[in-house]
Amino acid sequence: MLFNSMKTKMTLAVFLMVGVLMSATAVTSLLFLQKTFKQNISQQQSILLDSLANQIDDRIFDFTAELDHLAQSLPPDILEHPHQAQLILDAQIRQRPFFDNSLFLFSKKGILVAATPQDLNYIGRDFSFREYLKETVRLRRNYISGPFASLQRQSRPIIMFTVPLFGPGQKLIGVLSGSIDLREQHFLHSLASLKLGQNGFLSLYDARRNVLMHPNKKRVLRRDPPGSNEMLDRALAGFQGTAETMTQTGIPVLRSVKRLKSTGWVLAVSYPLDEAYGPLRTARNYLLAGSLAAAILSLLIVWPFMQHLTRPLVSFTRHLEQLPAMGELAQRLAPVTSEDEIGQMARTFNRMLLELERSADFYLTLFENFPALIWRVGTDGAANYFNQTWLEFTGRPLESELGDGWTEGVHPEDVAQCISTYRNAFALLAPFQMQYRLRHHSGSYRWVVDMGRPFNGLDGNFAGYIGTCYDVTDRLEAEEARRALEHQLTQSQKMEAIGTLTGGIAHDFNNILTAIIGYSTMIQLQLEPAHPMQVKVAEIMRASERAASLTRSLLAYSRKQVSNPVPVGVNGILTNVQAMLHRLIPEHIEFRMQLCQEELSVLADAGQIEQVVMNLAVNARDAMARGGILRISTDPIILDQEFIDSHGYGEPGSYALITVADTGIGMDEKTRDRIFEPFFTTKEPGKGTGLGLAMVYGIVKQHSGFINCYSELGHGTVFRVYLPLIDLPAGGESAPEDQAVRGGNETILLVEDDAVIRDMVRELLQDFGYRVITAVDGIDAVEKFKVAGDRIALVILDVIMPRMNGRDAYESIAAISPGVKAMFMSGYTADIVTDTLTKGDPRHFVSKPIKINELLGKVRDILDEEG
Repeated sequence: MLFNSMKTKMTLAVFLMVGVLMSATAVTSLLFLQKTFKQNISQQQSILLDSLANQIDDRIFDFTAELDHLAQSLPPDILEHPHQAQLILDAQIRQRPFFDNSLFLFSKKGILVAATPQDLNYIGRDFSFREYLKETVRLRRNYISGPFASLQRQSRPIIMFTVPLFGPGQKLIGVLSGSIDLREQHFLHSLASLKLGQNGFLSLYDARRNVLMHPNKKRVLRRDPPGSNEMLDRALAGFQGTAETMTQTGIPVLRSVKRLKSTGWVLAVSYPLDEAYGPLRTARNYLLAGSLAAAILSLLIVWPFMQHLTRPLVSFTRHLEQLPAMGELAQRLAPVTSEDEIGQMARTFNRMLLELERSADFYLTLFENFPALIWRVGTDGAANYFNQTWLEFTGRPLESELGDGWTEGVHPEDVAQCISTYRNAFALLAPFQMQYRLRHHSGSYRWVVDMGRPFNGLDGNFAGYIGTCYDVTDRLEAEEARRALEHQLTQSQKMEAIGTLTGGIAHDFNNILTAIIGYSTMIQLQLEPAHPMQVKVAEIMRASERAASLTRSLLAYSRKQVSNPVPVGVNGILTNVQAMLHRLIPEHIEFRMQLCQEELSVLADAGQIEQVVMNLAVNARDAMARGGILRISTDPIILDQEFIDSHGYGEPGSYALITVADTGIGMDEKTRDRIFEPFFTTKEPGKGTGLGLAMVYGIVKQHSGFINCYSELGHGTVFRVYLPLIDLPAGGESAPEDQAVRGGNETILLVEDDAVIRDMVRELLQDFGYRVITAVDGIDAVEKFKVAGDRIALVILDVIMPRMNGRDAYESIAAISPGVKAMFMSGYTADIVTDTLTKGDPRHFVSKPIKINELLGKVRDILDEEG
């Protein structure tokens, strides 16, 4: 029972909590201290190493300078006077005690001329085999040798410093050198004896791994083989820094290495880890001991405190255990022995007993966590209950919702309608249902459906209203999105229907214009040039040409025109569309067109480029409801890499730039980023489908161009269209009027469903000597070709015909007579005429309305071509 008591559990919990927290704190502190301490030790050791390395470099540079100064003071003929040289060296050894081993003077061939001390007995001996002499003669500059054993009696380890001697004309005449004893030289010896702490030490190695300085003199002049000294290997490979490693005797050390600037030697500082990290172990022991002491102390303090704290709870628990045996309500009420949370719990328990006694509202427990928002009002019409789901939804306490407080969360626009519906239903004691916006705890408003019903109490009398609310925001938003998509689809279908209707009207109108232009041309040919009717016929022709231009524009809008990119001039396209723009732009908008002086040739479909300009102009017009300026201009421009990098689009090259600018309402950045998306529009419902700029973007991309929009809200909009320039000159749309045409005597099968056009073209061809067989549709054409196919030299077919169109008729005729020559006529052929049928040759296609000279010229060209 001891371990089941709350006192024991709380005491153990506090003990464990303190122990865990103290342990975690100790470990965290130790890790941080360890990391910081190691960093500081490494940094301090590196600083010390840098200082010592600089001192050694400075001393070596000083020694070299001393020897160089001595060499410069020697007379040029010193090698010719050995006795004088000996006197000079004896005097210099006392002034330069650094060269404690000896000073030497060699001839350029390596013969020792003089030396001090003089009793070395090596005067006259050949030392040319020594590396330091070879390198000095070869390099003709100062040299510091690696360590080597001298020839003296005690075979001392020495290092040789050499300086070349030059005579007149910089001719090498000898070598002056000085040696130092690695075991006796005071400066290096003092460094070797330097201690870091108790056992830290310095060591020095040359580039060949020879030990130059070490506290253990037995290791001097010995060589550390590769792999035996890790830090030396890393230092020779270029590393300079500090790391943990092992000595050759197996002692873990913290070692820092650095290359000397003067000689390339490696200076190392080694500090045993036990000594370097000793303070860390002490700190760890203190932290662990402190953690354990704090945990034990918490156990001793918490146990009696918890005994005092749980005494009222123990009393309340015992009362609950005896509750089943108590009869009267007064006996079952728990004694309140304190004013803390336990006393509050006892009072709450007593209120619960009282509520249970009344048992009138037992169902509220069921509603408390019901997923729906539940409310209740009393007979006075004031709210007296909201379940927990409601309170979590609104994020407000129950006290703020009671009475009429719940209306503060209703959207201001819905409050009047909400209260009116509620009060009217309450007056009639009738059910009601309403929809309004209720503020969510996030601050946003959510749509809810509120359904209320009157209810009766246990006595059967009216007791108030109870209701439920459901969040329907997601469903309403989904329905709104569906309606928007349906509207967009309807608009798109309407525009498609208008385009189809426009294309059909333009096609039929082209047939009419073909007859007008054809017969007018025939009249012109039959009249004398000076005939008075020539002027009137010419006017008819000009009016017909304007009508033909109008049908081409209509076909461009309906997308029924052939996509036929050819060399065209941008200025010419804008000039052609200028008249229609004047009709589209109202008078309160000033229209300006500024074209560059030179024509800009591009490979494009003129009708589609017209469509681009028209769409941009219409958008600009709609953005200037209160008037403004619409400006369209052209310019040549070169996009270089700098332009592309700064603007984020384009490819290097020469372009024709079309600029469409307005002074309208403009767009914000969010709108500007989406203007080329299909179905995105800023216009009012019913004013557009949002496809215009998407089509513009597609056309420009199809022409290998780029389009950019710049706009600011309230400051107008500028569209820039870049089309690649070509070197070819822009072509015209029709053959020159004075083109000479020739007739012939071949037989031609003419297939046309429109009787007027069929008769006009037949009469025209017959006037120029051709024999003509006519057919009213594709089936009629195939039948007549079967009869007279051997005589027919050319088949002219209308593309759109009843029963069998021109494409199918041609394929049937070609099956009878492969390679038969054919030419097609149509006002729109984007879906029917293909490169396969026309063989990629524009001579095999005539666009309606038909021009007489063009028709006759293409007929003659096809008949004359071989094969």
